[in-house]
Amino acid sequence: MKKILLIFLMLFAFRSYGQDQSRADSLKLLLSEDKVINDSIRLLTLSELVRASSAPEDKLLYADMLLELAGKTNERDYIITAYLSKGVAYRLKGKLKESFESLFAGAQLAIDIQNHAYKEKVFLEIANTYTSNDDIRNALVYEKKAIKAGRLHGGKQPLAINLLNTGYSYYTLNYLDSALLLYNEAEPIFEEIGLAIGKAYTIGNRALVFWKQGDYETAEKDLLEAIELLKPLGDQYGMSDYHNQLGSIYLEQDKIKETIWHTEKAIQMGEALGLKEQIRDASLLLSDLYKRQNEYQKALSYQTQYLAYKDSIENTEQTKKMADMRTEFEVNLREKEIDLLEEREALQWTYIAIAVALLILAIVLLLYFRQRFLTTQLKASADRKQQNDRIKDLLGSQETKALQAMVKGQDKERRKLAQDLHNHFGSLLATLKVNLNGMDDVKSERHKTMTTLVDQACTDIRDMSHSLNMGISENFGLVPALKELTGHLQQSGGLKVEFAAAMGDHQLNSENEIIIYRIVQELVSNVLKHAEATKLSVSLTYFEEESLVNIIVQDNGKGFDENLVEKESDGMGLGSLREMVERFEGDITFDTNRQSGTTVNIDLPFATQPDLTEL
Repeated sequence: MKKILLIFLMLFAFRSYGQDQSRADSLKLLLSEDKVINDSIRLLTLSELVRASSAPEDKLLYADMLLELAGKTNERDYIITAYLSKGVAYRLKGKLKESFESLFAGAQLAIDIQNHAYKEKVFLEIANTYTSNDDIRNALVYEKKAIKAGRLHGGKQPLAINLLNTGYSYYTLNYLDSALLLYNEAEPIFEEIGLAIGKAYTIGNRALVFWKQGDYETAEKDLLEAIELLKPLGDQYGMSDYHNQLGSIYLEQDKIKETIWHTEKAIQMGEALGLKEQIRDASLLLSDLYKRQNEYQKALSYQTQYLAYKDSIENTEQTKKMADMRTEFEVNLREKEIDLLEEREALQWTYIAIAVALLILAIVLLLYFRQRFLTTQLKASADRKQQNDRIKDLLGSQETKALQAMVKGQDKERRKLAQDLHNHFGSLLATLKVNLNGMDDVKSERHKTMTTLVDQACTDIRDMSHSLNMGISENFGLVPALKELTGHLQQSGGLKVEFAAAMGDHQLNSENEIIIYRIVQELVSNVLKHAEATKLSVSLTYFEEESLVNIIVQDNGKGFDENLVEKESDGMGLGSLREMVERFEGDITFDTNRQSGTTVNIDLPFATQPDLTEL
């Protein structure tokens, strides 16, 4: 399902941001004739005007006027409305940086006054701005925040539409189970409030999840139901898209007659509304179908139609890309001018520092030669003292090297000791426990006592081994250590490994880096041992606004039963990982199924250390 449908639903829910140009013209006339008699009425008029204006330039103009007046009267609700409108207007103009600045300012104010309704709106617009830049992962972060605020706010219609939008984001990222949960929660809410179009899209989008999971029967039934719900509403776009999806489902099942009927239906609706993408997709599908049926004349006709609409869409997208490139060029040009000014200022300070240093050096040399000239005895004494100092420095240097060698040797010995404890004594105790369990008298108190002691010894040796083997992040840093880990996996063959990190200039303390490294190491180990995967993805992201570290480990393996997570208690299994994350007030989720593999998503509220170079 196209994201534009979800955005349409969002606009349907938040009518306050609808584009009623005739109403906007009336409000403009009211302001121009100076019929607004006091600040309260003027604030209300401006807030309605920014909501009703359709042109981004008008939204920005009246939002700035609203922000100025609301700032003077300290009306926070109107200030948030102004920031929200500016963020939407900048996004429509393609200025995403300015859009984020306005929206985050509004979000911070909504958080400060604990207004859940405004938090829901601002978080949703932040998510839409990320989505407009095809950044679905960050969009999902703020969609979840909007849902949380919506639950506290209590508005059923915006909550249901947020659930529908977020479900689509999960579907796009292949988190199918999470998408189903949100769709199933949204459907009864739409049913309760009587919003038929919302129910139709929920059922239709949920059908795509079933299709992706291989449940053709349920997917077909839900898509047909969604089309029937959209018919009385006259939503040709949604029906055309769902007919296209049905055509693809039937083609995968070799149901040629049904494929042709639904795909041609999609083309008819698309031509009536000028929906180029729908016509393009349907034409390509029919071209391939008729080619299989050896009906080359029809195949050629639809292939020609596909190419025509494909070129038309690409030309439109290319025009937009050129506009985006121009905006990016202008921003980069301004940034380069600022950098050049900063470099010139830094160069001036460098010249001043060199001049001061040369002056100090000249004074020192003058005093030194004056002292030498006054007395030769002091020179001899100074020479002896200098010689003694050199001897002391040499001895000190040798002592430092010896200490460094000793520390390096201790670190090497510590790692060797940890390996010996784990490999030798751990295996020895495991063998001892097996033999104990094989004895005849397993129910005696002595046997139970010995078994308990062996288990305790295994636990102690494991803890000692983990403790001795800490320090990877302290020596190299978290990101290089994870790059080395994933690099070794890639070189081993048989597994395609991807690693991405977006930490910026932020630096965690060594304890937190070690915790994150161990978590990733254990999750990767589980993939290698159990998943039977061919692809592995590890991503690390730091969100400065929430002081939050996000870890995502994803594979395309065979998945597992989530109920087993709660039963694990030994080693550093998934159950232990959940306890560790919760102990640090973090959040961990597992999204797993047999078709698409497993995704583990972890959020840890770890703050970064200050950058000492800026102090």
